[in-house]
Amino acid sequence: MGELLLCGRELASIPYYIETISLNVYSLEELCYYLKEYIDLVEISFVDEELIRWIESELKLPELSARLSEIREGGSGLLEFVSVIAGGCNYCTPEEIHKLQEKLAVFENKTEIECRKIRADRLLEKKRYQAAITAYKKLLGHPEAIGAFAGALYHNLGTAYAELFLFEDAAACYKKAYEKNQNPLSNKQRRAALQLAAGMMPHTAEPVNSRIQESTFGEWREAYLRSSK
Repeated sequence: MGELLLCGRELASIPYYIETISLNVYSLEELCYYLKEYIDLVEISFVDEELIRWIESELKLPELSARLSEIREGGSGLLEFVSVIAGGCNYCTPEEIHKLQEKLAVFENKTEIECRKIRADRLLEKKRYQAAITAYKKLLGHPEAIGAFAGALYHNLGTAYAELFLFEDAAACYKKAYEKNQNPLSNKQRRAALQLAAGMMPHTAEPVNSRIQESTFGEWREAYLRSSK
């Protein structure tokens, strides 16, 4: 995990496997590390009976396990479930737990596809471009991914491709985005991506996505030309 964790209890003899990041955890502290570092990937499926049993049998924490069972059976949701786990040891500070709660609160009263888009957008913001591309492609296969919503997905998929200097792929996505949402920004970025694919300076220095202020097409062009030498 790249970080030394001080565990206050015995380690589990059998780890709990977290499929989303292919990680085995052996303690409550390691579980809290996962929540702190990867909260954007945590979905409602995390509220899992297997995890509750593991906390009871392997971590020897029957009170925590019982509380989590109450939450699961009562349908309180992911936010409370995560909050109780994070508060079960001293790994997360109160401030860090509050940040976890704030990030999860965004998903409250959202549809499944809206939640998945938020997670994909966060991957993009964190510059995890390949993961974002995979997430957007899966979302575009969802039956509810239509109209302007699909346009927003294609636009952000184009952004992810452009950040990887795959400008032709980016242009194709921006084209589809404009067809779906008629957003002038998508069309402008399509033209810029085509110019960049041809090795030309685009006639815009606007960020490709207003939520990602660090990257401009000018910066991409410089890096793109350096990498092609």
